[in-house]
Formats: sequence, C-alpha cells, structure tokens
Amino acid sequence: MGERRGDEPSRFDDYEQTREFRLILGIAEALRKEFGVGIDAHPGGRGTEAGVVNRAFRAAVSVILGEVIPSAEMSGAMTHMLRGATLRRLVELDVARDTAERVLDLETGMGDRWLAYLALAPASLVGEIVRTSGR
Repeated sequence: MGERRGDEPSRFDDYEQTREFRLILGIAEALRKEFGVGIDAHPGGRGTEAGVVNRAFRAAVSVILGEVIPSAEMSGAMTHMLRGATLRRLVELDVARDTAERVLDLETGMGDRWLAYLALAPASLVGEIVRTSGR
C-alpha cells in the first residue's frame, strides 16, 4: 500500500517534499550521530523484538505522521516515508539505485523494522549489507 512500482504514481509522492519528511531524515541522522557504530537498531526477527533505537525511531515517525496523515492511511504512509528516507540514505552512501532497491526488499517480512534498521545502521554496516546482497 502506497509503494510505487515502476512508473505507477503514488498518492504519497508529495509527502517526500514536506517538513515531516525532513524531520524523519533529521531524526535518523541525529540518532546515528548520537549512538555511532554502537547503535542498537537491529530489526529483530521471529520471536525477537527490534532494538530499542529502532523502535524509538519508528515511534517518532508515527507521531510525526500522525499529525498530518489520516489514521486509515498511516500504515502505508509510514512504510512509504521510511522507504523513501532509507532509499535517500543509501543513495547518499553511493549505493546505485537498483542495488538500493534490492537491499530495501531483502527482508520484506520485517516490514518497517528493516527500513528503520537500514536508515539507522552505520555506513560500514550498510556497506557490508550491500556487498553481501548480490550473492
């Protein structure tokens, strides 16, 4: 819901131009700076909750979006915003866009937890994920 596939327009496209989107990018950057490589942002897994920073980041995104998004659209909008923020970060880390899209889709079963993890993970760890994603 809300994700664009190919050239299909998304009803959430305009959100990436908003102050809320910039806030989400800013919070992710501030968390990475505050916690550095020791950030506990792991996405969790079956039977394991995501890391505290991952959960706090997603909670902050939810509050920000809750101010401007109807509750019926919240899930799709949150996923779209996190995906957009994470894609922007990967591209800023010089990851080719097609590779970045593949990395975003590696752990679709984790949903927003995976996207938050990638948005928060140190650049060195993102590089490792990118290198191993082609195998």
